[in-house]
Amino acid sequence: MSHIDNSVDVECPICGMLNKSLDLNETDGWMECEKCGNAVQILKYVRTHRIPTYRMEDCQVLVSLTNK
Repeated sequence: MSHIDNSVDVECPICGMLNKSLDLNETDGWMECEKCGNAVQILKYVRTHRIPTYRMEDCQVLVSLTNK
């Protein structure tokens, strides 16, 4: 199996330092800056999706479950 180099150089959005050779696909876009130490997520590399959650008191019931 061949190894594909997925490393990229990314500028920290906080301090501007160029962080080199990061595999952001492996970390779902997360990186920790080598200079300032802040952990940030680079949205370009995010593969997960948020799933909305609802509370029953926030929902209107359109069909009564007892009338099925």
